[in-house]
Parts: sequence; C-alpha cells; structure tokens
Amino acid sequence: MGFKRIEWIFFIAFLGVNIFLINVYIGSRNDQSIITTSSQKIAIEQRLENDDITYDGTLSSVSETGYYLSGTATTMQSLYNENATDNKKLLNDGTTTFDGTKLTHTLSEHFLVKDKEQLAKASQTYWKKRVMNGSDYTYQVHFSTIGENQVELTATQSYEGIPINDSSSQLVFSFASENGQYVNKNYTQTYVANLTPLREKMTLYSEKDAVNTLYINNRIAKKATIEWIQLAYTLILNVRGQNVYVPAWFVSIEKADKSTQTEIVNAFSNRIITNASVRKVENY
Repeated sequence: MGFKRIEWIFFIAFLGVNIFLINVYIGSRNDQSIITTSSQKIAIEQRLENDDITYDGTLSSVSETGYYLSGTATTMQSLYNENATDNKKLLNDGTTTFDGTKLTHTLSEHFLVKDKEQLAKASQTYWKKRVMNGSDYTYQVHFSTIGENQVELTATQSYEGIPINDSSSQLVFSFASENGQYVNKNYTQTYVANLTPLREKMTLYSEKDAVNTLYINNRIAKKATIEWIQLAYTLILNVRGQNVYVPAWFVSIEKADKSTQTEIVNAFSNRIITNASVRKVENY
C-alpha cells in the first residue's frame, strides 16, 4: 500500500471522528438548552442555603480549558514486552498475571503500613519505583475509598494536570486492616497510551455551573452535603478500539440519610451524564 494512500486513510478516519464529536457536542448542548438557559435570578449559593445544602469553601466560577482526548487502552502484556528485561527486574518482588488490558501483581512479601495517614505516601513511594510507568500515575484522594478496615487507594494518569477517572487508566492498591497494620497483598494496573487531543483546547463550564445544573435538575436533595467536586476526564466513546475522553465535573453528594451518590456533568456541554453508557462506533 502506497504512503499517499495510507495518509489519506488516516486523514479520513481522523475527519470522521471529528465530525462525530461535533455532532455529539451540538446534540448534548441542545439536550440541556431548555433547563440550563432558564432565567435564574437567585444565586445558586442562596438557593443551596435555602434548602439546607451545605459545602465547604466557595463554588468556583473559573472556566478552565480541556480537550476531546484520544488514547489507546494498552494490552498490559504488550506494555511489559516493550521493555521486558527492565520490567522483569521491576516486578521481581512477586508474581504478575496479565488479563488483556489489566495487570495484577501479587507481592511475595506483603506491603505493610502501620499508620493509615501514611498509606498514600508509602504507596506512592512504592509505585514510583516498582510499578511499570509508575511516574505516570498520581494519587487521587477523591477517587479512593478510605474505610476503617478496608482501604482502596487509586492513582490515575493525567493530561495537562487533569486526571483520567476511568478504569482504563488506573493503579489500585487495596489494603486490609490486620493486627493493627494495613496490609496490601497485590495491586492492579491499567494504562492508556498515546494520549492525544482530537481538537483544539476548549473552554469548560465552571464548577459553579455544574452544581447549578445538578440543582435545577433535582440531583441535589434538601439537607444534602456536597462533599467534594473534582474535574477529571471520563470515557464517553470508543471508536474502533480508540478511547475518547471528555472533561467532566464529578460531584460527590451525601444525602440526609448518609447515603452517597456521585454525579457527573460534562464540562463541555454542562449536561448530566451520570448514567450515560459509553458509545461504541465500529464504522463511520
């Protein structure tokens, strides 16, 4: 196949993805246009206060920027084979199994930490030295689960400072409390390669915009507490094996009955996508 023909195939594929994304973007904005553009004379902060909805700090109205982001979910065996000699030495403190895009490493000697407050620091010290591409992962407190007896620490890849909150790009350390210590027996890892912007950088809706959208769509109940808000990339589309991520606001809400929910708002469209499924495109 000639080089010019290959160039044209890549050009047409790239153009097709961009046309599809534009249609998704325009459609999502129209879906929310009725409810999010309605006149709101009372500030969101006042409306939250009126409903006894609490949160720490202030809601930011700063509009950040982000991309439609493409990446390839890596077969972990392939990632290992790229530098097998060094990786074999890196993982010689236990046994490693590969299951498609997921790696599980079981330690021959358990990783012990006495103080819960030191779990994140100790784990980060370990993965920077002992995990494949460990320096590409950053600890995410909001995406971790820290209980009394069970702790699951999650680290993710990031792009220009914004983490990727998706199972395709995670490093997870699970600890159990045993005899006054926290014990880790294994960790799991996934990795996204070739992270690339599909379009130019775009302005995002703000944190305050996202909370306002959740409120007027009745996603924040009276007497609830907004525990935290985090901007992160989330997976929305898979095009012939290529993942497409968009920036989204993740908002953790504790209800009056102490149950917790996490809502997700697309930061490009200000559309709620909490229960949206990942679209798959095989042909375009």
